[in-house]
Amino acid sequence: MPAKALSPIDVSQRIGAVRELLTHADSPLPCVSLLVTSAVNIRWLTGFTGSAGMLLMSVQHEAPSYLITDGRYIAQAEQQLRMSQSRVEIIEKRSLKDQLQFVVGEILENHESASAVCLGIESHDVSVELLQQLESEVASHGSQTQKLTWKAIQEVFIDLRRSKTPAELERITLAASIADSALQSVAHMLVPGISEEQFCLHLDHAMREMGAQDVSFPSIVAFGENSALPHHRPSRKVLNHDEVVVIDFGALVDGYHSDMTRSFVCTDGSTSRGKDLMARFDAVKLACEEGGKLVAPGALAASIDARCREVLAQAGLENELNHGVGHGVGLLIHEAPWINPRSLDVLCENDVVTVEPGAYRMGLGGVRVEDLFIVSSSGHINISRSPKTPYSTLNV
Repeated sequence: MPAKALSPIDVSQRIGAVRELLTHADSPLPCVSLLVTSAVNIRWLTGFTGSAGMLLMSVQHEAPSYLITDGRYIAQAEQQLRMSQSRVEIIEKRSLKDQLQFVVGEILENHESASAVCLGIESHDVSVELLQQLESEVASHGSQTQKLTWKAIQEVFIDLRRSKTPAELERITLAASIADSALQSVAHMLVPGISEEQFCLHLDHAMREMGAQDVSFPSIVAFGENSALPHHRPSRKVLNHDEVVVIDFGALVDGYHSDMTRSFVCTDGSTSRGKDLMARFDAVKLACEEGGKLVAPGALAASIDARCREVLAQAGLENELNHGVGHGVGLLIHEAPWINPRSLDVLCENDVVTVEPGAYRMGLGGVRVEDLFIVSSSGHINISRSPKTPYSTLNV
């Protein structure tokens, strides 16, 4: 399948948006610069997708920001920053030590009068070793009075990345469509005798063949008792009659993920076990549909989780859901907002979220049904189009 031409992602306003948020943040020692080291946030801010580099960003408006990388990525960076309309200056430094020397030199030389300088870092991404190397560079810089302190700033990016632009939604929607088509193309293989590994290989190949850059995450294919494990990895287990199939998977398109789960029941409904599995499927499917109805701007994430659990409780399955029922999706497969009982998140327009209730019983199996939603001005758009039918595609 030929690759679909995608609208460019314009990142030209993103550094300004970060500066605006930080300017209004309450702090006794505000950050003077940010050192962005995670590949996801560097990509979101600049469009650069290389695997080595860091972004030094001044908090001052109109001050220069620098993408620091080595010679392997200079041509790529120039091309990608031009396409994304990034105004960041590219600096070539061969080694990590050279890169950190540049970072420390820029920070300290631009704030010579300050006795202490605060650097914003992504604390979830920066290692103790990297902090020690930064401290060593400060000590070797020759300044006797200046001290470099740190402040975690990753929450700024988490909040800003939630609201997807039309170009980002285009990629996520295409990824969801590829996943739908891939499942449809291989669902006929779900017959007794096929193994989890075999089906997973066919599904993953179909997504790539249909235009996916990669899979969103290692696809989950679970048969029978394995389906009671929410994050089971495919094995040589073969499908038998009166067993559940759980398939949790997604496609990756230009760095953006999709996520969907479909469950099937390999049964003709003539046995008590088969009837039990069908009843569980019906309850989980209804929970997904009822939770999905609440997805809209202003909806409390915890209320969506509560509604799914309420439906499961009505079927006697209230103790069989052992995870939150949803999460945001974007450049990461799991990101804000979070839909679980403890979440304080409120859904906003252009959030992309999953609703994925499940019910799991060891020894019997599990069922999970998951849809992917774009939060729209009028409510939501469900971009998971695969039917939620329990066994219409199975030759039982």
